[in-house]
Amino acid sequence: MKIHLLMHLDGDNRGCEAITKATAALLKEPTEKVVAYTKNKLLDSFLGIGKYCTIVQMKLNIVQRVCRKIESFFANSREDRKRLFFRYHYLPYMKKIKRGDLYLSTGGDMMCYDDNEVVYSNNYLQKKGVKTILWGCSMGKENATPAKLDTLKKFSAIYARESLSYRFFKDDLGLKNVFLLPDPAFILKPQPCDLPSMFSEGDVIGINVSNFILKNDSLDSSKARQVLQLISHIIDNTSYQIFLIPHVFWDKQDDRIVCEKIKFQFQTCSRISILNSNQLNYCEIRYVISKCRFFIGARTHSVISAYSTFVPTIALGYSIKSRGIAKDIGLPENLVVDFRENLKDSVLLDAFNYLEKNEVQVRNMLQANIPPYVKLLEEYDFNAMINNL
Repeated sequence: MKIHLLMHLDGDNRGCEAITKATAALLKEPTEKVVAYTKNKLLDSFLGIGKYCTIVQMKLNIVQRVCRKIESFFANSREDRKRLFFRYHYLPYMKKIKRGDLYLSTGGDMMCYDDNEVVYSNNYLQKKGVKTILWGCSMGKENATPAKLDTLKKFSAIYARESLSYRFFKDDLGLKNVFLLPDPAFILKPQPCDLPSMFSEGDVIGINVSNFILKNDSLDSSKARQVLQLISHIIDNTSYQIFLIPHVFWDKQDDRIVCEKIKFQFQTCSRISILNSNQLNYCEIRYVISKCRFFIGARTHSVISAYSTFVPTIALGYSIKSRGIAKDIGLPENLVVDFRENLKDSVLLDAFNYLEKNEVQVRNMLQANIPPYVKLLEEYDFNAMINNL
């Protein structure tokens, strides 16, 4: 039996890297038995993913590219074009997955967005008789569509990574084969690397922002102004260093773009720097985050790095997962600022003031709650669960 991670995508989203490495570590299988499909094998090799599993490059040849473009031109709708994309990009690899193999649909929050390749791949592989698990996922009522609700019933099992999604699956949808455990990435350890000189110049506040929560690369939105207001407050009223920490580098989702614009906005201030994160793997970025006094993060797996290393943190939430994870580790609700909503003036600054005032209590809470939380993952028998499907 081989275990296939078709939705790994690639490590330019360091969260994808984290999920794949942690999943392989939890499964305790030889590298040749766990297969991660990537759009960038060279990058994933650089990040060390090949030490955990076998990496397979996903690539369209010239004929496939031409055929897809021609078929897309005649497609009647956006949905038809999406199905063509999935068929050309995933079908050649799904055909090689055998009955008796296992498919783990990773990606964490992919069910929080439009109908996508999760639905397509699960429906195809289930028809083929392949066991499938929706792995380390989040999803809420607000994300439900007929296609998702249909495919959820077809998964052999669903591994929810926080209790809000778990309750939705169990109570609202009545799904049976659902289990609750922390996000796989909680088991990963920081990997020491060279720290920038700013860490010797004073306490550092790590900040991860992206156009994913701001909705675009502009700093003109009300959400961006909340972030700028907080940074201005830190500069004017504290001696903290500010370290902008990009975590995703995909085209159209590149965190570095917003970070560069923020730095330019405060170009006269010498206390703002940007981490060269694209040269670091996920566990090295976790090490840098672990040395921060506070952390404010949008990308879920950057926030998980902070939680895991007991750094008092504000999550800039954009789906059910942020509230669910914070709830499960016992954090106050006001340490999750929901960036899906129309934010009240100064809500982010208010959350930071609360965090700063209650720093010791929040850190103590993380130190008390995270070790037993992670132990749930470390002690769970995933192979027994798989064998019982």
